[in-house]
Amino acid sequence: MSTAQGLLERLVNHIWYGNSLLSWCLIPLTWPVRWALHRRRQHASPKGNTPEGVTVIVVGGLTAGGTGKTPVLIGLGKWLAEQGYRVGVVSRGYGGAHGPAPHSVTEVDTAAVVGDEPLLIQQALGVPVVVCADRKRALDILVDQRAVDVVLSDDGLQHYPMPRDIELLVLDAERGLGNGRLMPAGPLREPASRLANVDVVLERNGSDPDRGFSYQPAGVQHLVSGRQLTWSECVAEWGNQSIIAVTGLGQPTQFFEMLKGQGLTIEAESLGDHEAITQAHLDRLGEQVVLITAKDAVKWSECKDPRVWVVAIEVALPSSLLIRLTALLPPVRFVEA
Repeated sequence: MSTAQGLLERLVNHIWYGNSLLSWCLIPLTWPVRWALHRRRQHASPKGNTPEGVTVIVVGGLTAGGTGKTPVLIGLGKWLAEQGYRVGVVSRGYGGAHGPAPHSVTEVDTAAVVGDEPLLIQQALGVPVVVCADRKRALDILVDQRAVDVVLSDDGLQHYPMPRDIELLVLDAERGLGNGRLMPAGPLREPASRLANVDVVLERNGSDPDRGFSYQPAGVQHLVSGRQLTWSECVAEWGNQSIIAVTGLGQPTQFFEMLKGQGLTIEAESLGDHEAITQAHLDRLGEQVVLITAKDAVKWSECKDPRVWVVAIEVALPSSLLIRLTALLPPVRFVEA
């Protein structure tokens, strides 16, 4: 991360999550945001007004920045597939150059075209993924062209034209709602009262067993050769040495603290949110082993550096969430022989 980016990030965190007078000065700028939200809600699709035979679940957030939505969506998608549901995903495709029309993600797509998160989801789940800034158009294309009975929306809680049946909101328990103000005076995309209208709230690293979830490393894969190690093998091989951890996550501290908590000594290097790692980044660092996330890896398919390993992260979803979803979802309609 450049010096300018680092300074800007620290300033924003101070305004949004500290006790800053600058936040008060920015309050007048929240009025247009509030007005725009009101206008969006006036044109919202009624809840439950989804295509016949399809359940739409939005996995979204109330605050700007990373809260763990994509890992939760991947974990939820795996669980749904295990129950027998045919899953599809819609996403905005942030950072991709796919254009205004809906685009179905394929194995030959790159993060530069479809965005890092949709590509990561497609690779992790192997299900149909359609990206479009207009998520309703993406949903229509997905339902018309592919056989799905549950559609997960990667983010999109505030995309009111898209119909939905279930809203799942993901928060960071440590940061919470910050100063509780709308952007740009605070981190909120919508007023905090929106919490009362969603079906499920999950908190990353939350203490409530009915809402809390956490990340656990499942293992690593060598980015160049594809060699895989279990996490216990990683700790046995690297536990007595310092390694480098690099990521372009929205909240990189979560990744770094997870690695430290699992017995590794790391030198942390954070980039901007969605920023791609390059060889130039690594050339400025030491010669140690380098750990990155899967989200970083999908943006760096041309990597030839033998030091780089990708950490596979698993999310343990609360059992209460799965029980709730079992009650909300219709029975599985198609069972493979």
